[in-house]
Order: sequence, then structure tokens, then C-alpha cells
Amino acid sequence: MAPAMKKRRIDATPVEELTFDPSARNEYLTGFHKRKQARIENARETAKKRDKEEKVHERQEMRKQKKEDLEKHVREVNQELRKQNPDLEGSGGEEDNSDEGEGEEWKGFEEGDAKDGLGEDEEYVDEDKYTTVTVEAMGGSDDEDEKEEEDSEEPVKAAASAQVAEQKTANGDGKTPKKRTWSKKNPNEKPKQKKHKFRYESKAERQVTRQQQKKKNSKAAKARREKGGK
Repeated sequence: MAPAMKKRRIDATPVEELTFDPSARNEYLTGFHKRKQARIENARETAKKRDKEEKVHERQEMRKQKKEDLEKHVREVNQELRKQNPDLEGSGGEEDNSDEGEGEEWKGFEEGDAKDGLGEDEEYVDEDKYTTVTVEAMGGSDDEDEKEEEDSEEPVKAAASAQVAEQKTANGDGKTPKKRTWSKKNPNEKPKQKKHKFRYESKAERQVTRQQQKKKNSKAAKARREKGGK
């Protein structure tokens, strides 16, 4: 006996209307390649993003590992130094105090102390000699500086005037020599030869050249035959 057929459930609310969209059908039928390329591009972008995240993670791990190795190396070196020099453990506090003292900024001498030391006479007594030293400021007054500048400029001015006089004497007419006119062109430079421009011959020109070459070859062959017949 055949098995009983299953009864399908019939929807009580049938669809009112079915509309056929030819543009959607055309897009579905012609969009296989487009959808495939979109999936490939999406997979490529996902792979790039994953590789970038992996590289960032690897760099972080490498930095962390290098930092741990460096700290471990420093600890080992310090332990080895303490073993070789036990006195370093007791001098740790002194080194800290010296570092704190070195960290303070030196502000220089006070202006009043520097001025008080200027202009004083100090006596130095030796067994055979007696010397008096006077401490003065390094820089003089403005008038002295101007006078020194004028004294230093006088020899320069004298040398310049003497040079001008020698040039006038050499010229004879007392006129300053004319300056040479400079130009970009070198007078000793040889003129450049114009390069021959290469050009391909046309088909007609090649035919004419071949005909001329054939005539020349035939004349040469005829001359050789005549010379051989004699």
C-alpha cells in the first residue's frame, strides 16, 4: 500500500498582485561578474586590514621584548658590578646626594661681588721681591674704544690711498683704469659645428637611390669586362 501523501498547508491570505521587474531581472542576470569582483575586492581589503593589525601586534611584542631584555641586562650588569666592588653598595647614598647637588643650576657670581673686587690693589711679598697688582675691568670706556678703532683704521686708509696713487702714476693721465667688460661668451672658445640631422628616406627616394646604385654597379662591371677582354 502506498504511503499517504502529505497535505500542504494552504495560505489563507493569497498575494493580491505579482509585478515583474525586467530591469531587476536584467541586473541579476548580467551582474554575476560584478558581484564576483566585489567579493574578491572585499576579501582583499579584509586581508590587508588583518595583515596590518598583525604587523602592529608584532611590533608591540618586539618593543616589549626588547624593553624586558634591556632591563634584564642592566640588572645583570649591576649585580656583577656589586660582586666585583662591594663598596658600591655603601656609596649609593653619596652618589644620590652628589647627583642632587649637580642638578642645581649655577647662577654665576653676584654683580656686587664682581664690582667690589675691581680697582683694588693686592700685594704679593716674596723673599727677594715685592709686587703690587691692581685689578681693573677688562673693557675700557667708549672714548678709548673709538680712539683705538680710529688708530687701527689709519694704516688701512693710508695703504688704500697709496695704492690709488700708484695706479694713477702707472696710467700716466691720472684717470682710473677702465674695468674690463665681462660677457658670458669665451673669446677663445671655438665655434661649435652644426650637427647633421638624421632623416629617414621616403619610399620614392629609396627607389631612386637603388636605381643609381644599380647603374653605377653595371658601369663598373662593364668596365671590368672590357678591361679583361683586352
